[in-house]
Amino acid sequence: MLDTGLYWRPLGGNNIDQISGHCYQYTCVEQRENKTVKTSLLIDVGKFDNYQALGVDGAVAAVPDITALLKDKSNGLKAIFLTHSHPDHLNGLVHYLRAGYKLPTLYGGRYTQIVLDDLYDFYKISQKQRPRFVVIKNGDIKRFGRLKIEVLSASHTCFDAYGFLLSFNKVTVYHSGDMKLDNSTFFKKPTNVKRLRQMAEKINYVVGDFCEIDHEGIAYRESDVYKKFIGLIKHFRKKKIYMTVYPTHVEMYIVAFLAALKLGFNVAFHGDEDFYNYLRLLFKYGIDFEAIAKNRIKVFEKLPNDLGQLGSKFVIIGTYRKLEDKYWIDSRDALMFITARLRYASLKKQAENKGIKTISVVDEPLLRGSGHAFMGDWQILKQIMNKAVYIPTHCPDFVLEEFYEVGQLAGFNLINPLPHNNMLYKFGKNEYKLVEKKPAVWMVSQKDGKMVKTLQCPTAGHGSIRNTYSKRRTMQKFKIIEYKMEKKHGI
Repeated sequence: MLDTGLYWRPLGGNNIDQISGHCYQYTCVEQRENKTVKTSLLIDVGKFDNYQALGVDGAVAAVPDITALLKDKSNGLKAIFLTHSHPDHLNGLVHYLRAGYKLPTLYGGRYTQIVLDDLYDFYKISQKQRPRFVVIKNGDIKRFGRLKIEVLSASHTCFDAYGFLLSFNKVTVYHSGDMKLDNSTFFKKPTNVKRLRQMAEKINYVVGDFCEIDHEGIAYRESDVYKKFIGLIKHFRKKKIYMTVYPTHVEMYIVAFLAALKLGFNVAFHGDEDFYNYLRLLFKYGIDFEAIAKNRIKVFEKLPNDLGQLGSKFVIIGTYRKLEDKYWIDSRDALMFITARLRYASLKKQAENKGIKTISVVDEPLLRGSGHAFMGDWQILKQIMNKAVYIPTHCPDFVLEEFYEVGQLAGFNLINPLPHNNMLYKFGKNEYKLVEKKPAVWMVSQKDGKMVKTLQCPTAGHGSIRNTYSKRRTMQKFKIIEYKMEKKHGI
């Protein structure tokens, strides 16, 4: 039996070797009329990307195991809060609905609701099955008994991303969600650092997005990516630009478009079904590229068969991995940007075979953009919330282990032991403790909607995602950071 207090458990996200399937449980326990009463919330229910590597026949997805919370009403699951719309934080919901589970009320941003409604349609989730959705915004406060949750805007690679402040019994937790410190975002609110400063003295714990903690400096700003595109196009003096983007990172659609608009280049969108679906959701959200252009350039929602319609200067923005011969033009006047390290290897080779100059994120790391805080972002936040215990999430186990020594050197008060999936902690005002450690599991969704429970296991090098976090590369990055810190402090 749990004592009175606030408890936290990562159910997905602190995986062995990959980042996906994020889900975090918060439970407050209190005594009412000589009865133990639990109030639980979940933050995110994502999908685990490399489900094929788990070895379950007929698998179509893998998701965090929240079945105990859904089946046992004594756990008091009141709501699921959604940080943002990306599949690794959102898509697990539809697989529970496919399996016949009833979900509590969902709380999330308007763009998240638009993406989720589209998922419902795709998976044929009936209106009756769909849980109630409450649209939230920066500054909203929701209460569930004595548990309070405040919504804070977060700068990420999609619209309406949020972090949360959770408070119970004089204990306050900042759950960052995916975020970076970037106040230059286009059409999105930046991370609400002002509120964090106001609450800093009361924040006891920071459950943080440490996905890119092995990167030095500050996370790339959208305005800097925008300027880099403009600068490179001007430098190479090319008039036909191929620009690949990652489908779920819609901020890059906008950054690339605005760069083209600044230079007076016409724009055509081109990609696979996934890309056009996200483009359609952007339109539904209210992003109107033609209205933004104000007749200064031509905008084509789809690539025309005759490239001559695009004029003498154009940018093709999309997720195309291969182009038909009719879409290639004179290599002397063309330039290609590859903004994802692995996704466009075949396209890059195709362009190079045709003599077209390519610039990838290997050449210019800034071009990939960033939705996650770097080491420098977290050092700034540590100066603000300097009394808090820091709890790294959203990264593989070995990243946490490699970061531990560097984190201590950088002055972070890190939780010990470091969290892995299905470990239960009790958060007190002045101290915390590990209460329970259970084997981590995934629920594997099959074609017929049924779910099978399976133990978490290493998946790197298996399944559909063979290229994952590199332990060797991560160690090298941390060694460089550690060396620079030691040199700075004269160690």
